[in-house]
Amino acid sequence: MVTGATGFVGRHLCNGLRQAGVDVRGVYRKQEPHAGWPKEIEWVKIPRLGLDTDWSSALSGGITHVIHLAAIAHRISPREQVSEATYDRVNHLATLQLVREVIKAGSAKRFFFLSSIGVTATLADEPVDEQTPCCPESAYARSKLAAERGVQQLLAESPVEWCIFRAPLLYGPGNPGNMERLLKLVKLSIPLPLGSIRNRRTFLYIGNLIDAILVALEHPGAARKTFCIADDQQLSTSELLRELARVSKRSVHLFPCPIFCLRALASVVDILRELTGLSVGLDRGSVEKLCGSLVVTDSLFRNTCGWKPPYTVQEGLRATLAEVA
Repeated sequence: MVTGATGFVGRHLCNGLRQAGVDVRGVYRKQEPHAGWPKEIEWVKIPRLGLDTDWSSALSGGITHVIHLAAIAHRISPREQVSEATYDRVNHLATLQLVREVIKAGSAKRFFFLSSIGVTATLADEPVDEQTPCCPESAYARSKLAAERGVQQLLAESPVEWCIFRAPLLYGPGNPGNMERLLKLVKLSIPLPLGSIRNRRTFLYIGNLIDAILVALEHPGAARKTFCIADDQQLSTSELLRELARVSKRSVHLFPCPIFCLRALASVVDILRELTGLSVGLDRGSVEKLCGSLVVTDSLFRNTCGWKPPYTVQEGLRATLAEVA
């Protein structure tokens, strides 16, 4: 059973499971499955997510593995923000309700929960792994960490095994995310003052995530463990822009500019936005993300389960940009 089956990760995961010969029950709430989905997937619609969600129909019939993806994703735009209580209800409390129903149903062997590296940090100067102290900085990350802890507590004495992934920024066909925004900068074909950025960032291609989930569902070493997961390669913002340009067969012109100047410019833009209500996409938060580092180390999962990402960053970017380039 896959919750959030019609979302970005769910769509890719359901296809991957079917290709692996697995019988799949997809659970969705709003976004209806379309005609292009594999006909073999069994669909179940549920109402709003929370402590009163009825999962009985979704868990009936001897479900052996539950993959919980359904969540309210982190939202950047101020216009799209939801309350902390809403994040907690959907991402935390609904997860606990599902776990209780899984235990009650009595057929599942393993419960997989997709979390976020944000439970640990948004930016960090040192590499982040499973031992890094958690310091969530947003309502989204706090709700994910609460869900992680709830899953572990509820399943501590249960025969149902659990496995948790902490993923960094995802990208792939159908959800290029920040990659699309950076590609738009490349398409401008104007000099960009980003040549001085020497940060290091780790991302995760959807194909690598799906492959890792398939391993984690069955590998005995993945039971009752939390893993960080990431692509092989680390990139700076300037390296990523150059790679996007190369993959999309364009040119990009970067020139050095002191980072303090970028921050000063962003502060001015923030003031203008408060005065005028207009946003140009450049603010202090976006500059910090462009300049800041977040390297995710996933050696624990690789060593425990013998996993290696099947796709390189270049292959992931090529597949992603095929839809937007």
